[in-house]
Amino acid sequence: MDCRPWPRESKKKWQDSTIDRLKASKTIWPIPQIEQVFLPDFKIRSQINEYSFKSLGLICNGVFGKVYKVKKLNSSGDLYAMKVLEKSLIVNENGVQQVKNEVQIQSLCGHHPFIVNCPFFWQNRNQLFIVSEYIGGGELLKLLQKYGPLPEELCRVYFAELVVIIDFLHNAGVIYRDIKPENILLDDNGHLQLIDFGLSKWLPQGCRTSTICGTTQYMAPEVLQSEPYYSHAVDWWSAGVLLFQMLTNQKKTRQALISIFQYNKGPQ
Repeated sequence: MDCRPWPRESKKKWQDSTIDRLKASKTIWPIPQIEQVFLPDFKIRSQINEYSFKSLGLICNGVFGKVYKVKKLNSSGDLYAMKVLEKSLIVNENGVQQVKNEVQIQSLCGHHPFIVNCPFFWQNRNQLFIVSEYIGGGELLKLLQKYGPLPEELCRVYFAELVVIIDFLHNAGVIYRDIKPENILLDDNGHLQLIDFGLSKWLPQGCRTSTICGTTQYMAPEVLQSEPYYSHAVDWWSAGVLLFQMLTNQKKTRQALISIFQYNKGPQ
């Protein structure tokens, strides 16, 4: 059998293709599962990371971690609130999807004038980082604790802003589920700023969900009574309880809420 020499061009193509296959066959170490489960929402490598900020002190402690007041290390020196969450606690409590929903919803809805924006979020090996705008006016709760019942005119303004927030979220397909004065801040102009989307969830209009969550004093009866499914209406109930609290500086007990609900429903 005759063996003809390869043309120079064919030989080069064969060598190049072989080299490409060898490169492609090299072992690539997989991403550790503790990092993989939080992808793609929490990036592993980001231009912004924990070393881009300087801590100015602790703001508060949360269920999965702590919140710090931080300063961005650049010429502007902008202030932010950095939430640092422990991955091990989140995984143990089956909260992975919960924190993913939190950053998705807050970052997509943060352009609203009454919602705190969340411009940065990433992960390292052991922790998640969520950076939100810093709001310096403090919590609505502290205002109530300091001054007691608020003037009716002010309550009317605050409740109107809260209605605008809830309506916007519901139209965006979001149920908030944790409206309370601790989650409402006041900006430098005295307007409301909604924070902490940890219990929020994507829920299209007309749909229902069943997870029991929230803060007892502000939870709607259908949630408290463990009914199979509830809708966006639970946010309106919580808003009503908050309005009552602003006017009277009191919070309804669970049994009082259920009694009012049953009375309003009338005879079955």
